Amino acid sequence: MGFLNKLSLTLSISWLFSFPCYSQSEDSYEYERSSVHIMMIRHLNQRYEEIVEEVFMASPFPERFNDHNLGVKTVAFAEIDGNQQKNIESFIDQVNLGQKLVSKWFNRDKKTGSFNMELIKSRGFYNSTQSQLNQARASIRGLALLADAGENLIKNTYLIVNDISYKSKGNSAWLLKTLANAYVGNLKGTQSGLTGIGGFNVDITSYLFRLKWDEEIANTFYTNYYTEDGQKDKDKVVAFAADKNLFKMEYVGKIRNISSETNFRAAKDPKELLIKVCTRTMDLNIAQLQHQYPDFRIKAPLLSTDPLKADVGMKEDITEKSRFEVLERVMDNNGHISYERVGIIKPVPNKIKDNRYMVTDEELNKSSLDATEFQIVSGKDFYPGMFIREIE
Repeated sequence: MGFLNKLSLTLSISWLFSFPCYSQSEDSYEYERSSVHIMMIRHLNQRYEEIVEEVFMASPFPERFNDHNLGVKTVAFAEIDGNQQKNIESFIDQVNLGQKLVSKWFNRDKKTGSFNMELIKSRGFYNSTQSQLNQARASIRGLALLADAGENLIKNTYLIVNDISYKSKGNSAWLLKTLANAYVGNLKGTQSGLTGIGGFNVDITSYLFRLKWDEEIANTFYTNYYTEDGQKDKDKVVAFAADKNLFKMEYVGKIRNISSETNFRAAKDPKELLIKVCTRTMDLNIAQLQHQYPDFRIKAPLLSTDPLKADVGMKEDITEKSRFEVLERVMDNNGHISYERVGIIKPVPNKIKDNRYMVTDEELNKSSLDATEFQIVSGKDFYPGMFIREIE
């Protein structure tokens, strides 16, 4: 019998804590976000690789995810080939990355080894009065908190590793050397050099990994390692630090995109242009990974129903052929959250918002839309706050 089931049998059911409000709102939308740590591969044998890293570091974090940043955002490998999967998997095992992601979820104190549930509560919008795990365990909603944390939060924790390179009609090393001038403030020399390069492309392959988290792993963690008093439970602290096998990452897939050819001649700020192209290519990779892997897909709330609107668009690679299911969020008597499909919608032609990074004046027409407009394929009685999620 699982740990959560044991709790439900052995603990007295208490109504000491009120159920939190789970109306479908922007707060609910925040709760649905996957958590992501994003890294890049640093090519040690490539000249001016620091410029590639500078651009990556300046690219904004995708706002539709929770930032599960662990601090280190670049990794270098001694040997590099066309497929980086094995290198990344070796790195994940060497640094025990899965355990580090779990440690962040439970706010592990590096000095004492103590954990707490504060990050889970904040991302799950749980009742703020449930400040300790033993208190949470004493209520029906508390049991559901643990289940929901595993099902809706922790298991949707991902690692994205980007392999980035630049290509130009001229010499790619010259491209990076010229950009190096920009980072030391020599913009005049930079502009002069870049106008002679011609077109360039950014080539990015994104590798997606997911933290393995199921009932068995959760049971082991809560039973053998979880403590809110590391000074008292030193055996649990030592045992957690020594575990190299429980918290694993599984490979999901990869996607590669090469940006359309871009020219520096009209760019007022070459660094800004490079950040824009790099960011848009990474965003496209994420969108296409979501197309391919349903568990990685985002949910977005309906903002209105007359007309039907949601704040998604070209950044998510949405086209007139895209289809979305409309989901109603339901809580059962035990406080557990589930979703029921109530309909299907599709974008209205020419009403897809251009929400890509740094939209230019030339692209302004579609970016001026406040959201993407949809039409009903099936279903009825939709209301603002219901979620939409892309389907095949």
